[in-house]
Amino acid sequence: MLAGDPAAGPAGLEEFLVRGGFLVDRVPGGLGLLQAAEQQAPDAVVLCVDAVDEAVLRTVGAFRKAAEWTDIPLVVLAAAGGGEATAGLVSAGANDAMAAPVYLGEFRARLDAQLTVRQDVRELRESLRSRDLLFDIFQEIAAALRADEIFQTLVRRVGQALGLAHCSFVITTPGDTQGRVVAVYENPAIRDLRVELARYPEIEEALRTERPVVVPNVKEHPLFAAIREKWDAQALDVDIRSAVALPVFVQGAPAGVFFLRTREGDPDLTSRDVALADTIAQAAAKVIENEDRRAAIFRRQSGASTRDQLSGVASLDMLDGRLKDELERARRYRLRFSLVLIDVDHLRDLNEKYGDGVGDRVLADLGHLLQRELRAPDFVARYGSDEFALVLPETDVRGARNFVQRFRGLIAKHVFADLAGAVPAVSAGLVSYPHPDVLRAADLFPLAEAALAAGKTTLPDHIAVAPTSGR
Repeated sequence: MLAGDPAAGPAGLEEFLVRGGFLVDRVPGGLGLLQAAEQQAPDAVVLCVDAVDEAVLRTVGAFRKAAEWTDIPLVVLAAAGGGEATAGLVSAGANDAMAAPVYLGEFRARLDAQLTVRQDVRELRESLRSRDLLFDIFQEIAAALRADEIFQTLVRRVGQALGLAHCSFVITTPGDTQGRVVAVYENPAIRDLRVELARYPEIEEALRTERPVVVPNVKEHPLFAAIREKWDAQALDVDIRSAVALPVFVQGAPAGVFFLRTREGDPDLTSRDVALADTIAQAAAKVIENEDRRAAIFRRQSGASTRDQLSGVASLDMLDGRLKDELERARRYRLRFSLVLIDVDHLRDLNEKYGDGVGDRVLADLGHLLQRELRAPDFVARYGSDEFALVLPETDVRGARNFVQRFRGLIAKHVFADLAGAVPAVSAGLVSYPHPDVLRAADLFPLAEAALAAGKTTLPDHIAVAPTSGR
């Protein structure tokens, strides 16, 4: 920006700047510098003045104090005044000052030096911002309880930091035709969405090469040639500008892809942005890897006490800890979860009718069916002699009821070797958090047990939901 009195500057100044590669905006009308700067964001301001008086010094001082322009270099060229004038200008807040006669070569060298300093300061600030952001995110990731929490934290924090239109984590491995989307920044409700990888060539390429893939413009990049033909054939108006796919490795093998996209009109992703996202993704993978190792050691050391030997599901000792963890997680992230108690109706009658040991074998079969039906974050434990307890994260009453119905469908299709074609019946009691009567994990059990008792007599589906007292 060239401001002030054009006649006060050296001859040929604007032409010199234009030939040097600068795009020059001239501010007309004397010293309207602050007003002009509020409308534009120049890389540097060159102010030409005839004489250095109090009005000029006040203008320079006011410009430098304006918070939004603190990092813009201000170079003042004075037609008169000598060294005393330039010293006053620098004291008032100018980054540099020169008095006539001004040699354009020297002026250019000083201006370039100011621009270099500005760029260095910007990079330093960005580096410090990235460092603080990384530290903050790593703390949050380290505090996460499970892999799905880590993925959610990852996409949320990176999406916010980079202002992304889309940020997600896709679990998949080389050779897969489908991926499972487990976390989405712009739609946190998506936790388990199957997608066809053929629609995402950047993800396929990242898995194939095991290297980050950066596509600055999807409408020009050869990687998207085939998918662009499909977009054209379907007359789709695709508002995607750039795409980044960062493969994530767990124990040395690709386990998924951290996936970023921007829209047309969004700021371009810089190499620093991509490096920041990749650093965070790999750190999250390392946390998951370490947790997997610790979990494996724990399972080997305490497997006998943590698993019900008959049904194969978790033991009652594990249930209390899991509920406490899930309650804390739900409170922290304002999420829902459900506790479901499932009772096998008339199990003793099966022993009397078909022989001793039949009930145990039925429980074993049901335990295996439950484990097949559960999602990765779900949890099931043996709760009583003929009951199972399920913890279903991010599941409301409707979702829990649907789970019980799906489980009944599995039971109906399963062949119970000892029952001669008969199918055991089950009843269920549900309680969903948040619930006004639940302040701690222990409060969930009496509510679920009361719902189960009601479910045994609730027609037609024998499923009951814990009521709320409104306390």
